[in-house]
Amino acid sequence: MQFLCNRTTTFKEAEWIIPSSPNAKWVCMKSGINPCISKKVINSTADFCVQVVIIPRVIYHPKEYVLNHQNTPDHHLVKREPFSTLTLAVLLTLAGAGAGTGAAALISQPQKLSALRYSVDEDLKKIDESITALTNSVRSLSEAVLQNRRGLDLLFWQQGGLCVALKEECCTYVDKTGIVFDTLGELRKQLEKREKEREAHQSWYEAWFNHSPWFTTLLSTIAGPIILLVLGLTFGPCIFNKLIEIVKGRLEAAHLLLIKAKYETLEDTDKDDELEWSRVELKRYNEQNKLS
Repeated sequence: MQFLCNRTTTFKEAEWIIPSSPNAKWVCMKSGINPCISKKVINSTADFCVQVVIIPRVIYHPKEYVLNHQNTPDHHLVKREPFSTLTLAVLLTLAGAGAGTGAAALISQPQKLSALRYSVDEDLKKIDESITALTNSVRSLSEAVLQNRRGLDLLFWQQGGLCVALKEECCTYVDKTGIVFDTLGELRKQLEKREKEREAHQSWYEAWFNHSPWFTTLLSTIAGPIILLVLGLTFGPCIFNKLIEIVKGRLEAAHLLLIKAKYETLEDTDKDDELEWSRVELKRYNEQNKLS
């Protein structure tokens, strides 16, 4: 080829194998997922690679699926696992590590889910009110426009109407606010249904709070002092009598120790007197023996 071309360019052999598509990757048996592959490495390791395009997994659920999944029927049965020795062993093994975390999650998750659903329902109510007001405004505006249109048609009756006088095509208004009202009606029914279900699952304390928040706040404020007062009146006399018995016992023990100390002192004094008297008698006896 050199005698046909003025210049010959020699390209170096590529050291890297790049995928044909910018979103493609190499999936190898040994090295895993790689954006590119070295020829030296793949020849030395004898690895097998395939060019693929990785697409993220996207799952679409319609709103009916979410509502049916969250709305639990009143009477339902849940299939439970039979209580076996293996289950007991697993529970005892994991109790120390995950008891607190699991209990907190089980308690807080339904509460957070209920709070989220309540917030969503409140937002939907506000949106319902806003759309209803906007629909009423559009309907009143359309009625005013149609009324003006009829008046202008009467004014230009001799010319054949407003459109003929303006030499334009006549525009017709199609009222579709009825669809909006129907959709909002279904939304209100669903909100009322969820609100009734939420009220049915509420405890008596939550029901009191919803009906009269000030009474519930007052009750929760004075509940602590009332409970302490009742406990004091119930167990206070027993505790007071027990304290009196303990103090009385201590005082009696101290009094006995004091009496014992005085008694031992008097006994020692008597012994000293007797010993002195014995010495005097012995001395007198010795003197009598010397005289005789």
